[in-house]
Amino acid sequence: MTRTTTPRLRLFAVLAVIGLVGGLASGRPELVAVAAPFAVLLGVGLVFSHDLDLDLDLELDRDRAIEGETLRLVVTAGTDPSIARLDLEIDLPDGVEIEQAQSTGGRALRSVGRTVVGFKPGGVVPQRLTVQLRCARWGAHRIGFLRVRGRDAWGLFGYYEEVPLDLAIKVFPETAALRALLKPVETRLGFGDLVSRQKGEGLEFADLRVMALGDDPRQINWRVTARGRDVWVNDRHPERNSDVVLLVDTLAEARRGVGVTLDLAVRAAAGLAAGHLRRHDRVGLVSFGEPLRWLQPGMGDVQRYRILDTLMESRSRRQMYWRGVTAVPRRALPPKALVIGLSPLLDERAVNAFADLRGRGFDLVVIEIPAELFVADPVTQDERLARRIWELHRDATRNRYLRHGIATVRWNPEMPFQQALAEVEAFRRNVMRARV
Repeated sequence: MTRTTTPRLRLFAVLAVIGLVGGLASGRPELVAVAAPFAVLLGVGLVFSHDLDLDLDLELDRDRAIEGETLRLVVTAGTDPSIARLDLEIDLPDGVEIEQAQSTGGRALRSVGRTVVGFKPGGVVPQRLTVQLRCARWGAHRIGFLRVRGRDAWGLFGYYEEVPLDLAIKVFPETAALRALLKPVETRLGFGDLVSRQKGEGLEFADLRVMALGDDPRQINWRVTARGRDVWVNDRHPERNSDVVLLVDTLAEARRGVGVTLDLAVRAAAGLAAGHLRRHDRVGLVSFGEPLRWLQPGMGDVQRYRILDTLMESRSRRQMYWRGVTAVPRRALPPKALVIGLSPLLDERAVNAFADLRGRGFDLVVIEIPAELFVADPVTQDERLARRIWELHRDATRNRYLRHGIATVRWNPEMPFQQALAEVEAFRRNVMRARV
């Protein structure tokens, strides 16, 4: 640890010199008597002070959490017994804060911002400091360093050291349970919870038909058969699953205070992924930004955490080195997939990409994150005019989507996300009825 002098040492040295020199010059022994304690403290402090080696060990109980949960950072420190206390400053990112700090024996310590004050390290037996970190905001966070500041028992020397940590923490967004999810136009052959429009083996009744060679006798409808001359069997709708691809627009975002459109898009995507995976659908992800990332559709908890990890990376590692992204690659989307886009519709490349997907025949839904809520209110006449032109341009984009049959819904963050899904499903039902 780096050793430095404190203001107390300099003050004691000045008082001792003034008292001794003044007493000798004036011949007054009382000045020497007043300065003697300061000189003794200086001598004792200089004799017993020495460089210290900090024995520090840090351990984080886990590197993944959900918003609102707490992590435990355990710091084990052992130094020379002459150290009175240590102040530990942890380089915490925005979204992670100290909730509680306890030393060995359960003694609570005071924390000021990112600093734990008053930790007494051990000598022969190292002492442990347990810091409870509350994850208040989702994201891929990193704890860069730990600053240690201390002083000796006499307060004459201070000690300082910065320990690099480089601890990564991934905080996943808290997702709300969705009661109803979007139903795709076409399903896959895999087993799931969706009732297919096709006929086959299943539980949901579809129609009656005359029995043919090879039909299962267990499907005979005896009531209808008893009324006529032919043998009638039941047709049923099979239970299938679907391919769902979540397309999150990370090209542009609107920010106002702590609110960001990308935050809402990520929370919605996490909720949709969890809901569709519970329905046994295959879920994929496309992070439409710079750089562009995608995950092929999959199932299970492993796929869910892959999606969450990719969402975290889309926030923490946004770089501007891929400027040629204009469309979603063909290999990123399986055929007959339901594509759910989450976008503030701020970047023209994202607007054109949605239109391109519809032109390629994909079942597309666009859930708009309203950027108007994150833009400052206009003050001058020119600002109000520019705001009005911008809003008209966005209305024209929505109308163009509706003319092409793209279900577009503006999600107000003050309302439940389930309401936006209900509006999308109502629009899709009306389109299907119009086609019939």
